[in-house]
Amino acid sequence: MPTIDVDDWMANTKYIGKYESKRGSHQVCRWFWEIVRDDFDHEMRARLLQFVTATSGVPSRGFSVLQGNDGNIKKFAINGVDPNTYPFPRAHTCFNRIDLPVYDSKKLLLERLKIAVTTSATGFDIE
Repeated sequence: MPTIDVDDWMANTKYIGKYESKRGSHQVCRWFWEIVRDDFDHEMRARLLQFVTATSGVPSRGFSVLQGNDGNIKKFAINGVDPNTYPFPRAHTCFNRIDLPVYDSKKLLLERLKIAVTTSATGFDIE
């Protein structure tokens, strides 16, 4: 499994939707990174990356040069969505984006994220 630099990943992430105004300081985003750093091992981090980007590898120059399916640089993005509309995280691999519901607890986020990552190899949606 590849070694993933979580600090580099965080530094090169954009926040959109319900997370845009607070960016990485939104409670759910903080929980997300705590889970990635503390609860996920190397394999689960790689699976999460695969789920969202369709590749488990990080570019040799880091997340700042992460590419979308069109070959252009597309930052990893966390999109805040309504959990009543989307109860589980959804991936848009063409855009390196995860739709992450605004959960009420870290425990629920961890449970739903594990389910999404372990039951889906990749995700996509047409936009």
